[in-house]
Amino acid sequence: AVVSTQSGHYGRGVEVHSKNNDDEQYIWTSSAGGSFTIHQDDVSEEMGRGTKIILYLREDMTEYLEEKKLKEIIKKHSQFIGYPIKLQVEKEREKELSEDEDEEEEEKKEKSTDCDSALIPLL
Repeated sequence: AVVSTQSGHYGRGVEVHSKNNDDEQYIWTSSAGGSFTIHQDDVSEEMGRGTKIILYLREDMTEYLEEKKLKEIIKKHSQFIGYPIKLQVEKEREKELSEDEDEEEEEKKEKSTDCDSALIPLL
């Protein structure tokens, strides 16, 4: 219930997908109201092993989307976790284009995206 209280403060809800090697995959879901549900995850792609956390933030809480802020929070609340924690980061770049370049970029966007993705070890 601690996490659901925090999710009400920062956003609209939380989903925690979790999978153990010897068990089924589960989803823990909470909205800002303080209650939560746990159910077997029959729809998501199987993770293998680990935990994936999805936060649904309010518009005025975008600072929590920043990599530095996420690392700070994760380190603070996982001091006694004995397993490695990795943060998957995707970065997009914006650039100004001339009209000719803009048309070329539109064609390229249909084929690929301009973003970098990396798993960054935190602990």
